[in-house]
Amino acid sequence: MVHITVWNDYICPWAYAARPQTAWLRQRIAELPDSSSVELTVRGFELHPDLPLEGRPVRPGGRLDQVFDHIASECDARGQDFVKPIRTPNSRRVLALAELVQAQHGEAFDDFDEAAARAHWVDGRRLDDDGVLIDLLESSGIGRSLMASIDGEGVELLDDARRVAMEVGATATPSWQIGDLVVTGL
Repeated sequence: MVHITVWNDYICPWAYAARPQTAWLRQRIAELPDSSSVELTVRGFELHPDLPLEGRPVRPGGRLDQVFDHIASECDARGQDFVKPIRTPNSRRVLALAELVQAQHGEAFDDFDEAAARAHWVDGRRLDDDGVLIDLLESSGIGRSLMASIDGEGVELLDDARRVAMEVGATATPSWQIGDLVVTGL
């Protein structure tokens, strides 16, 4: 069995721009004669645990705004939807929720994962707003009951995911771990 782990933070512009690479991997795995011999898992990696709970506005013309300009060009070149955010939310709760979805509703994870990325990078929705998180769950066919476990079990799963990432040498997003090999960056 080959295990592939993708380390992601929904607020990382590079991780968003790398989503087509992960989709490409999923497609290649699905085309294998024995696709059950390869397992791909997306795990959360809280890139900025120091980000205030209320998030932070993006300073027009600042370094992050310039990164967004670059990402916009990358996405435009390959037809990937992208709208520059004006605010960076704290991602801890959405990542914890993603870990819960993966653990308890694995079959719905891909839909949730895509909806969360799109919510921030295309629709400009606040990933640190409980109403948005509930919408993401419901649109993925899960229901809101997982909200009660975010700050307990969800955070524990997220902290464990980050610990594992650091142990294997994944120190940023995106990172892909394929067996013992870790590839970091777009």
